[in-house]
Amino acid sequence: MAGINFLCILLITMFTIVIAADYCNMKSCKQGSHTMCKYSSKPAKECGQVNHMGLTDDEKKIIVRKHNELRQNVASGKENRGKPGPQPKAVSMTNLTWDEELGTVCQRWVNQCIFGHDECRHVDRFIVGQNMAQASSLGKNTATVDYLVLLWYNEVKDFNNTKINKYEFESKTGHYTQLVWDNSTKIGCGKIEYKDSSNWNKTTLCCNYGPHGNMIGQKIYKIKK
Repeated sequence: MAGINFLCILLITMFTIVIAADYCNMKSCKQGSHTMCKYSSKPAKECGQVNHMGLTDDEKKIIVRKHNELRQNVASGKENRGKPGPQPKAVSMTNLTWDEELGTVCQRWVNQCIFGHDECRHVDRFIVGQNMAQASSLGKNTATVDYLVLLWYNEVKDFNNTKINKYEFESKTGHYTQLVWDNSTKIGCGKIEYKDSSNWNKTTLCCNYGPHGNMIGQKIYKIKK
């Protein structure tokens, strides 16, 4: 990974219109417009030269598998890092499953080539959390999806293990805590690879989680005594 800089942030027209109208009138979007309503599915001009857009089926499987491996690593008490560590065992840790709607919203967002969180990404079923990662290189960008997921998880090195029972937001560990939030059961992601106007080759990965984690004052997971 040398030389790469990372940032850790015909069915039928009628059916499409109905869905779009639902997103545009989402009551949970109190902080701004929904991504599916605000943006076109086409890549924005800010993307410059788009090299690849979307995830393969194999990449989707890798993302889900990597998340669940890391979640179970924490749940089984094998994660020794932290400030302080180790991370306590969990009574249980739900395995995430792929959710196509969450992935579609994520893909729409990364197609804008704006690195950061969108204003609203929620769906009718639940409020949605989000993790963002980006790898940049002036040469060939070799960042893989499992490597980008690992960037989020590695924030565990800065996580205070006394905060499991009562979550407190910290920007340097927020990706990790969403990744291991037990009540999150669904995940959907999107990816874009492009060369920007400064000739940086960038890979951006977005993952949406439902129901969302990082709820102030709530348990991240139930600790096994």
